[in-house]
Amino acid sequence: MSTEPVRAPEVLMRRVLVNVLLTLVVTILALPAGAVEVRFARQPAPSPDGSQIAFSWHGDIWLAPVAGGEARRLTANPAPDRHPVYSRDGRWIAFASKRFGSYDVFVVPVDGDAAPRRLTFASVDDIPVDFTPDGSAVLFVSRRAESIRWMPALYTVPIAGGTPRLAQPALGQTAAYSPDGRSLVFVRGATKWVRRGYRGAANRELWLREPDGSYRQLTRFDGDDDDPSWIDGGRVAFLSARSGRKNVFLIDVRSGQTTELTDHDGSDVRAPRAAAGGSLIAYEYEDGLWTVTPDGGSPRRLEITAPADAITPRVDHRVDRKGADELAVSPDGKLAAFVLHGEVFVTAVRSKEEQEIAPSPTVRITRTAAREKDVRWSPDGTALLFTSDRSGNDDLYLARPADPEAGWLGSFQFPVTRLTSDPAEEYGGRFSPDGTRIAFVRGRGDLVVMAADGSQETTILEHWQTPEFDWSPDGRWIAYSIPDMQYNTEVWLVPSGGGTPYNVSRHPDDDVSPRFSPDGRRLIWLSHRHADTFDVWGVWLTRADDQRTPEGWLKVFSKEGKSTGDKAAAEKGPSGDRKADAKPKPPEVRIDFEDLWRRARAITRLTGDEEDAEVSRDGKRILFTAALDGKRDLYSVRYDGKDLKRLTEGGKEPGHIQLSGKEGTTVFFLDGSGRIARVSLDGTAGDPVPFTARYDVDRTAQQRQVFNEAWRALDLWFYDPHFHGVDWAAQRAKYGAWLEPGMDPADFADLVNLMLGELNSSHMGYYPGRAPNAPKRKVEKTGYIGALFDPSAGGPGILVREVLPDSPATEVSVHLEAGERLLAVNGRPVKPETNVYALFADTAGQRIPLRIRSAGGEERTVAVIPVDFRHQRQLRYEAWVRQRRAMVEKLSGGKLGYVHIQGMDIPSFEEFERDLYAAGHGKEGLLIDVRSNGG
Repeated sequence: MSTEPVRAPEVLMRRVLVNVLLTLVVTILALPAGAVEVRFARQPAPSPDGSQIAFSWHGDIWLAPVAGGEARRLTANPAPDRHPVYSRDGRWIAFASKRFGSYDVFVVPVDGDAAPRRLTFASVDDIPVDFTPDGSAVLFVSRRAESIRWMPALYTVPIAGGTPRLAQPALGQTAAYSPDGRSLVFVRGATKWVRRGYRGAANRELWLREPDGSYRQLTRFDGDDDDPSWIDGGRVAFLSARSGRKNVFLIDVRSGQTTELTDHDGSDVRAPRAAAGGSLIAYEYEDGLWTVTPDGGSPRRLEITAPADAITPRVDHRVDRKGADELAVSPDGKLAAFVLHGEVFVTAVRSKEEQEIAPSPTVRITRTAAREKDVRWSPDGTALLFTSDRSGNDDLYLARPADPEAGWLGSFQFPVTRLTSDPAEEYGGRFSPDGTRIAFVRGRGDLVVMAADGSQETTILEHWQTPEFDWSPDGRWIAYSIPDMQYNTEVWLVPSGGGTPYNVSRHPDDDVSPRFSPDGRRLIWLSHRHADTFDVWGVWLTRADDQRTPEGWLKVFSKEGKSTGDKAAAEKGPSGDRKADAKPKPPEVRIDFEDLWRRARAITRLTGDEEDAEVSRDGKRILFTAALDGKRDLYSVRYDGKDLKRLTEGGKEPGHIQLSGKEGTTVFFLDGSGRIARVSLDGTAGDPVPFTARYDVDRTAQQRQVFNEAWRALDLWFYDPHFHGVDWAAQRAKYGAWLEPGMDPADFADLVNLMLGELNSSHMGYYPGRAPNAPKRKVEKTGYIGALFDPSAGGPGILVREVLPDSPATEVSVHLEAGERLLAVNGRPVKPETNVYALFADTAGQRIPLRIRSAGGEERTVAVIPVDFRHQRQLRYEAWVRQRRAMVEKLSGGKLGYVHIQGMDIPSFEEFERDLYAAGHGKEGLLIDVRSNGG
């Protein structure tokens, strides 16, 4: 029988949309006082009788009449609550909440007469998808330690409490029980749900577990079929892209006949779910919730309002004393400019004694919702150069104090001058040493030099990748590093006025981050050419310096130190004051280009990567960071690579290293927490450089900023200039219109990823991290001992069904075995209503007692140190590899060896290299398995 979709005759979407839009206009005008329209509500779940819709909005669970009207808040917590599901009797709603760090399953009464109750306890996301038909348990999906594959497994957990149990051996995603509970429809596949138009082996398909426990594939469309829910015992509603855009379909589970219920074409339909009674299907479309009946009636948008008040404030007032992510110390070393949360600040650099008299003031230079970055001082300290996208894309700006006499710390306003206005992104500006010119990057990687007022542009490099660059001390040269067409990065020299570039490094491995020495004699950079790590390399720019002996360098350094003192004396007048018009003459940079690249030499060859290399002002010391003992700190070596000195201790994780001050012997940096610190070249710790940054964070404005940055990043960097045939500008307009004030961060992430998903591209997504100074939430870390349990076996305690090799449970002093029972954890008994994982909360790395009963009935108490989830998952992976190796050995009669490649990274390569010989030695062949490779 044909399985081609039959379009429901009543679906006339284009006519209906006009009426719906007109209705929405009237509704918005008629909103009750103190109420707002609910937009971009998520994951609708209709009640069994189809009279109400539960949904997630602004991070909470709400209920609204299906006819529309004011919604009632069911949960109220700062953590996100999502994925509501109704029980079949309409009394309970299960949902996922991040109240303890990862998504756990909770249940709450529909009438709201009791607080939500937590059902799952594990440091991994658990997402509810259905209730069992008798209402006794919640079905949820989770990537616990059952499998190493990308797909999760299905579990059930009793609503009265207890340990989750595996619902079926087959892995699966979204799932639903049939009305009689004898069958289960579920999804297999690993495509990201936000991705549009995918065709391939990872596409999502519907499967059916029959009453006899067998499995049958329901759909065979080469795109995605997803989100099934039962209409009745023979029909399932689901989401499919088989007609182009994802829409709601019905499938007859016996004949395979499909019927299309909706015909939306502006964007994909999302998250359809049918009422248990089969009267309607609710789903997301664009920024609204919609319903459609299974008989093919016209889809209808719900008109829902909610109270305007919010649990979390829309604007955060913050005061931070750490968290800076850029640093620029003024030429005289008296001020420090820094960037924090996309704003530029300036603070005073004072000694500890001065701070005790008057604390260092901090002033805010910029006040926009845009991101400011790349802050640099002008050589005379009178202006700050920075990048800002306040006009829609990155441009260069100059800020100065409104009152030059009052200076940076005494002024209240800082007028800004825009220097560039090209439609392309322009960023990374740096003043020439004399302050008359600025070099910056335009677009992907064009290096441009212009006058300091923004005029007289010269493009000295046209490229497709952003270069790292540095001015020579005399401003005549620019050194930069860029990759070639084989993605091998080289270091080049080019005249700052334009000309033919010269390849300095010439090596088939990466050479990056060039820096001139302040005396103009040397160019250093980081090179990856030795032992697969980055070391500091350098080249003397003249043959004379390259051939100079240690005795010769001693004379040079002695002469330069004396001439510096003479120059300083000459710059003072009769009274001893420095002459107002005296300017130190920059060193002339002379370069002998013949065989320059051959003169490159390693300066360091230390364990691990050296980073952030700089040269001291006198050229005698090379500064860099390294993690020689596993903790990254600041080090220096002499110009010849000898005399290694550690300048900081304890893993300060220094970044933005720079020398400043009168003598240039003080090293300033940002530590790992974003605090400003300083240390002398001899390793003497400097006084702290505290700051107090006051600013506001408008959550809606910030999300708008992030949304635009994500769009611009793909607009600039997506590999296909035609965007896979997608109108990329139109996607910005469409999805940007759905941004909602007060939007939960998880919903915002989905919105951004929906826009990115239009490109139908792999290995791409928006994954928000926690801001350095954002309020912290409790993160509960479950401990694992490498045992898996079978709660269906009853008491006493809980039965151990499997123990993973090399886990804490296998230690000699523990020796836990399958078939034994866990009676108590840390003195707390394991009862039928106990979720055993709750007893292991926050025990990772802690020594705790377990009470064990053997299969023969003997009891013992053992001590164990649980591991975290990542370690447990690795143990499961290693057990899986052992099982496959044994399988190959058995099925091949010992003729084949087996190796699995876990990922495409250096540790996986080293393990593959180690196992290759052992697995293949003495064999006739080798089976190399790359399934479930993490990339």
